[in-house]
Amino acid sequence: MATHHLPHHESHGNHPMSVIGYLLLLGGFASAALWLVSMAGGDVIPAILFGLLMVAAFATAVSILFTLNHRHHHSPVLPDNTDAELGRYMRRYRD
Repeated sequence: MATHHLPHHESHGNHPMSVIGYLLLLGGFASAALWLVSMAGGDVIPAILFGLLMVAAFATAVSILFTLNHRHHHSPVLPDNTDAELGRYMRRYRD
């Protein structure tokens, strides 16, 4: 019987900015919904504000996620700080 001795404290591997990018994506979708409802209701000023907020949230989220991936070589989705952590993650959650 194989036993796995995992460290008591292990980094989850997610970069803090990936959480902010994720929250901005959620905010962008919420703003998109409010933008559509405002446009359908004929409210021009809120529609413009929610549209601008949606574009800003999506643009900022995409720039954060691409920066993490290309400049820092850190996946915003997979916890891949090191090869060992990626191996443990893949064994634990993907097998």
